[in-house]
Amino acid sequence: MVVRDRTGGDGLGKKTPTKMNFAGIIPKYRLPIGIVLIFCLISGYFYFYNQFWTHLDSKTFNFLAEYIGSRIRGHRGRQVLVHRDFYKIADQINRYAVKNNLHLLITQSYRPPNKKVHDAIVAPAVKSNHLAGHALDFNMVYGGKVFESRDLTSGNFSKLPVFIKGFINDVRSDTDIRWGGDFETEDPVHLDDGLNIKDIKKWEQHYGQCVTDYMNAEPKWLSRVKRILKGIFDDV
Repeated sequence: MVVRDRTGGDGLGKKTPTKMNFAGIIPKYRLPIGIVLIFCLISGYFYFYNQFWTHLDSKTFNFLAEYIGSRIRGHRGRQVLVHRDFYKIADQINRYAVKNNLHLLITQSYRPPNKKVHDAIVAPAVKSNHLAGHALDFNMVYGGKVFESRDLTSGNFSKLPVFIKGFINDVRSDTDIRWGGDFETEDPVHLDDGLNIKDIKKWEQHYGQCVTDYMNAEPKWLSRVKRILKGIFDDV
């Protein structure tokens, strides 16, 4: 007969393995685990759907404008910024999207100088219309599917859904808008008004105006915090 000693051995100097009581550990760490999970969920939501910390307070702008359209929104909740003279073009693009029952996810609108362009379809032009607030890059959403650059090439045009072809044809028929799919170096997710070709002096003027507005702007969240604090201290 084997006699067990007080140390949990079997009487022969060997210790028997003890089972870990997970049932007791889980309740102990339930709160911190829950906090971490909630933090990850909230962070994930804002990263993928509402990158509010990148939004600038448009009330300080003189020439830039925050574009808001019923069928145009920023990719991952990014802010869509354009020069105020391009606003009417963006409105027309939005109307074409409404007409063809699709949405545009804007991956790039105004681009400040020296900002790196990630995953660019074509090499950014030195005098890009993005730098003057006169261009939009996009992905297209139709029927629950996202159509990206590889889907929208001219070589793939005949295979596209009829409403996407309708949108592109509407843009092509509009003398005020250019579709990048018709460029010599194809860029099918790009729309602009050709300002850098039509009027380079105006492009340079708008470039400078956008830079000034952008450099002098502050984040929306910071402006709101300042207003809240001002209201608190004014009431004291």
